[in-house]
Amino acid sequence: MDNRVIVREILESYENITIEKQILDGVFMFKLFGKDFLLVCPDADKLESRPSVYLYNDEGFDFPHVMLREKEFEDVLCYPKGKYRLVCLYENESIVNSIISFDDKIVDVIDRLIELLSMSEMDRKKEFQKEFMFYWNSASTTQFATVYLGQEKQFTKMEVYCSKKGTRYIEEGVYLSDLNVREKNKRRWQHHIENDVFFIPITDRREILPPHRGYSWAIDNVRDIVCGKQIDHVSCDTYKRIKNERASTQDIILVFGMQGEQLQATFAAKLRCKNITGRTLMEKICDDALSVEPIFTERKDYFYLSNQIGNDIGLRGKKVLLVGAGSLGSYVAFELVKNGVSSLTVYDEDKLADENIMRWAYGGLEKEANKTTIIKVLLELIHPEIQVNAVSTNIDKKTLIEEMNQVDMIIFTIGNSDSQLQFNQVLKQNACHIPVIYAWLEAGGKFSHILTVEYDKKGCYQCLFTNKEGNLVNNRASINDDHNFDVNIVRNGCGGTRAAYGTAVILRTTAVLLDAIQKLLSGEIKNNTLIDITSANVTYPAHIVPMKECKCCGHRNE
Repeated sequence: MDNRVIVREILESYENITIEKQILDGVFMFKLFGKDFLLVCPDADKLESRPSVYLYNDEGFDFPHVMLREKEFEDVLCYPKGKYRLVCLYENESIVNSIISFDDKIVDVIDRLIELLSMSEMDRKKEFQKEFMFYWNSASTTQFATVYLGQEKQFTKMEVYCSKKGTRYIEEGVYLSDLNVREKNKRRWQHHIENDVFFIPITDRREILPPHRGYSWAIDNVRDIVCGKQIDHVSCDTYKRIKNERASTQDIILVFGMQGEQLQATFAAKLRCKNITGRTLMEKICDDALSVEPIFTERKDYFYLSNQIGNDIGLRGKKVLLVGAGSLGSYVAFELVKNGVSSLTVYDEDKLADENIMRWAYGGLEKEANKTTIIKVLLELIHPEIQVNAVSTNIDKKTLIEEMNQVDMIIFTIGNSDSQLQFNQVLKQNACHIPVIYAWLEAGGKFSHILTVEYDKKGCYQCLFTNKEGNLVNNRASINDDHNFDVNIVRNGCGGTRAAYGTAVILRTTAVLLDAIQKLLSGEIKNNTLIDITSANVTYPAHIVPMKECKCCGHRNE
């Protein structure tokens, strides 16, 4: 059947729809619930295409998902003259269009449109809230600001920094590493004190709607949030802080935080006030404010961005010591900061050489420079809240004890078993109270292992090297045989060797390490655990750790 006939029959099957005109083969004008719409059908020859619906010549129509921006099809002469607003009926990637028939696409788009227009007032308010930031930022005309918070639940004062790139509102106590960057002997970001800025968390978001067509924000909207009588939008603690906090500037800026199901909104507004200073924030809002100006707002703090990609909260705010910045350590460092660790200390004296670049996470950048220095520079470019303490020496026993008391977790990614045995004894003898993870590739680079250790539990790194007689032996976790070891070793003279392995084993180990950290912090890993990693599987052998005969972890007499 001809697609034109199919579309017409489908539209005519809806009792609420009246076809007004067929403009082209796949373009129809129709009326629904007293409104005029333009239907542009999908291209029948392109399976991935989908239909579009536009509201026609109704500038005052105010409904969620009806775009604010108007479009005029001046290049399509056969379209009726007028203004069109796209009706957003799909979420990105919500439908695989290629597997849906032409007929079903038409039925689906009309059903979605009818469902949208049939929403109750309460449902419309919910939809407006879901798209709060879109509408809020659309209402802003001049100002632009990025927000950096360290938390979302407490009232706090914020600092203002400005540059050619824009304005930042930064919660007191949040440190950004690029604030002191200089350009031509001047700081890129200048501290501004013209307006006091305050963060106000909203605990009850009912009836708080963004500005949209026919609905603009006025000062009463702000007053209703802060001191409204019908709904307590802020907590008692926040209310008290607003009553007691003194404003020192004429105009003030309020940054509101509103969280909920399918909603994370952080929006700023400037309150123009009378020429009165020295009053409390509550007095400024209730008695002194004249008007409110929406500010185009984007939240960019590390805490928020981590949430947006679904990072596990276990690592958030943790300080981590990473010992070793070789091939495995470079990948681990990079992934740690992308998974919630904003404070990282790295020890390694090695410099990046040509032999390293093909399996080092950052390639050949700054060859002959110290690896930890390169890691610091690159990781701090990811986000200004990331702080990397790069130490261009190998860690010693004394320093390890000092660092142990400054961080929340220690990760060893060094291949030297002698050093790890010594560090293991130091941590045990000094009653290390934080989780420690040993991650290493076997000699030959084909297999890898991870050992999680909490020193108040049975088992430690030395258990791997202890036999049933209590004597030290080669690592019992090793899977490699002598033949595999020999064929994967490159000898470069004078006893020097280098394992020949690619990056696949490093990527596998890094992924399993991140999973182990999550399980360790969540309590899913309850005992000190060895993890074996091969190209085929990941296993958790229970017979190697703990070892009763180990002379380090002290369980020989149990």
